[in-house]
Order: sequence, then C-alpha cells, then structure tokens
Amino acid sequence: MEILKNKILKPFVNISIASFLLVSCNFGNSQIEIVTSDEMEYLILADSVQLIDVRSFEDFQNKHIKGAQSIVFDSDFEENIQLLDKTKPVAVYCRTGRRSKECSQILKDQGFTKIYELKGGLEKWEYQDLLIESNTDVEN
Repeated sequence: MEILKNKILKPFVNISIASFLLVSCNFGNSQIEIVTSDEMEYLILADSVQLIDVRSFEDFQNKHIKGAQSIVFDSDFEENIQLLDKTKPVAVYCRTGRRSKECSQILKDQGFTKIYELKGGLEKWEYQDLLIESNTDVEN
C-alpha cells in the first residue's frame, strides 16, 4: 500500500509544485494592471513607481498628479520612454484612460516589467490634494 501511495502521490505533488511555480513566475513577461485611484494613490505615496502623464504638455502644465513627469504620447513616445528604468514599475495616466491604454501596451512591448494604468484617467481621479494645478483661470 505504501508503494502504491508513493507511485500515485509523488507525481501528483510534483505536478502541483511545478504548476504553482509556472503560475507564480512571469518568465520576464511584462504585466499591465489597471488600478483605481485608491491603488494609484498608494503607489504614489509609497514612491514605488515612475509616474508618467501621457497627455499633451499643455494639459500637463495646467494640471497633473504630483510627482508625475510628462512623456507626451506622440511620434517620439517610444524614444522618450527609453529614459525610464525598465526594471522599475511604471504608472501611466491620461485624461480618460484611452491613451494610457495604448501607451501601456507600448511599454509592455518595449520590455517594461510592471505597468500600472489609472482606470478612467484624471476624470476619475479622487485625490485633489495630490493634483498640481496652474492658475490659468485668473484674470489680469
């Protein structure tokens, strides 16, 4: 009976361990994770991401999340992201989430290991205390 258990149980245990390792490891593949405002706020406050705003530079100057850098989604985007560290997580946002989705895919294709994308963009951002806004509405 003991021999029969070993013949049946041992392969099952080995397959289970191998399956766990396959699921746990990403084999260097990039991952894109859609995050809420709450999750993005945590990532920013923990200073654990390279935060990039992919809107126009004018939009960035008018309003952006504190700590963000502007990398405009244009024809130079792929060249400009080479200034980022591919081994560190990157968090991307735009106004609505459409551009950041496209940019996240480019980051993934370029070998960035972990990409966070703000769900709904700045339109869904909930933390006004983390926004930097210019006073463009002030009249002279």
